[in-house]
Amino acid sequence: MTTLTSLPPELTREIINYLPIQSLLSFGLTSKNNHAIQAASLSTLQLGVFHSRLSGMISFIESSSKRSSTHSVPVVLARSESRTKEQVIRHQNDTVREVVDRYQQTLRDLEIVVWDLTEATSISLAQLYNLRRLSLRFDHPFTRHRNLDKSFWDTVLRTTAWNNLASLRGKGKSLGRLESLTLERSGITDYQLRQILEGNPRLTELRLQKCLSLTQETLEYLANSGVGKRLEVLHLTKTGSDAIDERVLKHIANLPNLKSLSFHGCSNLDSDLVRRMNSEKWHIQDLTLPHSSDSPAAATIEVDPEYK
Repeated sequence: MTTLTSLPPELTREIINYLPIQSLLSFGLTSKNNHAIQAASLSTLQLGVFHSRLSGMISFIESSSKRSSTHSVPVVLARSESRTKEQVIRHQNDTVREVVDRYQQTLRDLEIVVWDLTEATSISLAQLYNLRRLSLRFDHPFTRHRNLDKSFWDTVLRTTAWNNLASLRGKGKSLGRLESLTLERSGITDYQLRQILEGNPRLTELRLQKCLSLTQETLEYLANSGVGKRLEVLHLTKTGSDAIDERVLKHIANLPNLKSLSFHGCSNLDSDLVRRMNSEKWHIQDLTLPHSSDSPAAATIEVDPEYK
């Protein structure tokens, strides 16, 4: 009779990788050997750290239509750890670093759901040398907190934390095998993004939502780089930046492998012009217009009607 322990380690890891996260962690508690197998099996992870259970439910529901993760882990902070905005962000990042550092060698697909990124966390992320897909989601407009102004979700701050994702290139084990990158509500600049892209030559999918510091320089770089030539998915969405206007459109024709393009929510782009250029020049099958009438209207969710 074949037992789990008699199987080759590679096959065992492949089997238990299909377990729900709680079952996977429980399996790791049964023996020292199984703990090692469990640690090596956690390759796909969606990790969200929230100040309340309701906030976590809304955020995970919102992201469920964008991706499917084998292992989704919502962590709810203790009340004593979430009294202020600064406390929430600090404890969120502490939790993320603890998990990322523990599974540094095995993570291949990682989504982080927090309010903001700290320097220390960006350094930990930069050392995920086996990572293929990275999604950093900081945009949670339905989140309510007594110490948080509504305008928080409509602003982004520039930070040197993004430099760390590129600073370790060529210095041993570091982030450099990404095939997909998603950033939501980020203050990353054109230069910082370019450094990350140059350090990940295998990248084929780039999704940038509410990255308000980016300008047409990013599109110009993509149009004249090897990364742009390989790019299959480009989503530049929900940006009201004056720099993202019809000038960026001339660069799309220089992205020959593009199969999916979205300018949804880019208020300075004209939908008719985008549609016409796609019909005449680009011929991209999956196209989302800046103001598509086919897109569902944005839902309004009020968690606390007394929130000011």
